[in-house]
Amino acid sequence: MARRLTCLLVMVATSALAQPQPVPGFELERFTFNPGARQTMTMGSADLLDAKQLSVGLAGHYAHDPLVFTVDGMRVGALVSSRVTAHLVAGFGIFDWLEVGLQVPLVAFQRGDDLAPYGLLPVAATALGAPLLQGRVAFLRQDRGKPLDLGLMLGLTLPLGTAAALTKDPGLGLAFMPRVQAGYSFGPVRLGADVGVTVRGSEALSPTSTVIIDEVGSQFAYGLAVSTTRSLNVIRGELGLRGLVPFTKSGASLEVLAGARAAFLEHEQLEVFLLGGPGIGRTPGTPAFRAMLGLAWTPKFGASAAPVATGADGDGDGVDDAHDRCPETRGVNEKQGCPDTDSDGDGVMDLVDACPKVAGVSSAKGCPEEP
Repeated sequence: MARRLTCLLVMVATSALAQPQPVPGFELERFTFNPGARQTMTMGSADLLDAKQLSVGLAGHYAHDPLVFTVDGMRVGALVSSRVTAHLVAGFGIFDWLEVGLQVPLVAFQRGDDLAPYGLLPVAATALGAPLLQGRVAFLRQDRGKPLDLGLMLGLTLPLGTAAALTKDPGLGLAFMPRVQAGYSFGPVRLGADVGVTVRGSEALSPTSTVIIDEVGSQFAYGLAVSTTRSLNVIRGELGLRGLVPFTKSGASLEVLAGARAAFLEHEQLEVFLLGGPGIGRTPGTPAFRAMLGLAWTPKFGASAAPVATGADGDGDGVDDAHDRCPETRGVNEKQGCPDTDSDGDGVMDLVDACPKVAGVSSAKGCPEEP
């Protein structure tokens, strides 16, 4: 299994005696964040931020063997064996139905094997990646009384990367990414789906090869995800599947990514998240595995902006969805629609527990019994 993961076909040698040349430039990175990350991190599921809500994140990202060199189907080295990238991610809800996002990657370090005997120069070690602008529109929102979330995402990368570091696409350096996204929450579980295309310039990485099997360019993209919702406080998890099917002469690929995030401070203002998983396939840029660690911050002023009452009450707890902090789960008015909890596990719920942080007995209103 490990050998199959690492033997990703990228290009065929032109000549062992050729003067070393740089590999044709293209954007190696195949991962993008969900900028608002209201429900999922690995892909969009029409889970837009609320109006005037801001989310900012910073992540460190390691990709192993994203660009491997083979001859006659056998690995001889990796042009990029290790890549460390920092990602700045931000999303802002302009209206309840419109969100904008920005992702700025910076390749802090990358290295590979010495492939000069095969005519290949090493890639640049550091570079700015291609910034990605995103706009998302919601046609339906479940927390506004609709049967599901449904929306459209339009993304555009800017030509600010460096071809020598594999952070800029061929031609104009632009890539257009339209996606249709959908999501549905039931209880503490959410399902999401994402389907679309990426339109970019094409380039054969080994143009003199007899058979071209490593041409990068436009591709069909899809994703599926299952996650726990914000109604489960403190820790949330998700499992996502992301696939690519190139329109060019190259193989398809698939990634399975699992993640978890823990919330700190009140109202989930600050989260720490961990994400990672294996990649399988032949698309250049799909690593053997990737792992990420980061922080996401949602300022309180955005989450606490005065909501507009809609009259909708999806979970039937008597708290209007516009004011409900846990719109998918029945709760109580005293906790803004979230369920009451028993923090110390003594069987006395927090709202009536006089000592909510210390286990006690019901006869003493949740406080320890006097000796």
